[in-house]
Amino acid sequence: AFNMRQVISFDLDGTLIKPDFNYLVWYEMVPKLYAKKQGIEFEEAKRLVKKEYDRIGENDLRWYRLDYWLEHLKLNKSQEEILEKYMDKIILYPDVLPSLNHLKRKYKLVIASGMSEDFICIKLKKNNLSQFFSHIFSAISLGLIKKEKSFYLAMCRSLNVKPAELVHVGDHYEVDYLVPRKIGIEAYFLDRENQRKKEAGTVNNLEEFTNQMIPGESISI
Repeated sequence: AFNMRQVISFDLDGTLIKPDFNYLVWYEMVPKLYAKKQGIEFEEAKRLVKKEYDRIGENDLRWYRLDYWLEHLKLNKSQEEILEKYMDKIILYPDVLPSLNHLKRKYKLVIASGMSEDFICIKLKKNNLSQFFSHIFSAISLGLIKKEKSFYLAMCRSLNVKPAELVHVGDHYEVDYLVPRKIGIEAYFLDRENQRKKEAGTVNNLEEFTNQMIPGESISI
């Protein structure tokens, strides 16, 4: 078959970067600051902060915005200084750099994440990851709670490609795999933990994905 692929979009958390960082930010860093501000124990602060998170809820865009929470909890810190401080906790999967180095020679690479843009940009500073990507697409910045069809269509428009010319890979079965496939994007489910039975669009690591994108030029990491 004629290869129409031009652009590869990558999810970020759980795909390129280990997801631990997000947990640290929301459930350690923010409660720690809140405990200090209120003069209370960490566990109590964590309980109160979590209660606030739940009150706003995942269907509200504010839930995803660190700058909103810093202001709402009156923590007097900028999100930049907080995120910079935790840079060492941002960890790439070992297959990321070799794969990106291979793929960038043949394709335009972009980021397609549900996170807000400032979170994405901080993470891309790690190992100078940003050098690989020409565009960053953030669902939250587009006013969407998660990556839905309209997100992928907006991305195609912005990149001036047809859905069939875009490949997407990510670790969430629904939003990274089923949703983009519905509009004709060649999507791959990155199943790093072997959670599901293997199917045609499943890969277990980025090495496997890269070998599918550049057949005949086997890379091993």
